[in-house]
Amino acid sequence: MSGDERAWLRGELEVPAPVLAQVEEDALRCYPEESCGFLMGPAETPALLDAASREPNLANRYHALDPETFPRTATTYFKIDELRAARIFDAAEAEGRPVKVIYHSHCDAGDYFSDEDAATFARDGALMWPCAFLVVSVKQGRLAGRRLWVHEPGTQRFVESPLTILPA
Repeated sequence: MSGDERAWLRGELEVPAPVLAQVEEDALRCYPEESCGFLMGPAETPALLDAASREPNLANRYHALDPETFPRTATTYFKIDELRAARIFDAAEAEGRPVKVIYHSHCDAGDYFSDEDAATFARDGALMWPCAFLVVSVKQGRLAGRRLWVHEPGTQRFVESPLTILPA
């Protein structure tokens, strides 16, 4: 699939309220640790995100094995198994239901796209995964916001994009 066919990279996505509720429930369930996962949808409807898939946050495991290389824990960082993610991206695309968004939560922090997030998902101005990003903020165990972010091609920057919530 070419970049032109991946219109979701430009943002302005739509998500049914029940699918967004799954993401937000995951963020609340995982608090005070960060949640993470994927949002998928039909390739023929690029803006639609109609399914969510939770992924385990491996940050604590990596931190326990090598705290020098991975100094942050799941309370301030999320780590997805990259090999597993690559397989999920490939399988979803082959099924015509590509992963369009990687989501994660921030605990007791805003729904911004952090410098750490940007360094993880863009290198030398190139996007590392062909998707947009949703950040859900949970403060003191309560939802505090959510924002969709897209990569600005040729840079290390991510900019906010509209996310329309569709009725159930």
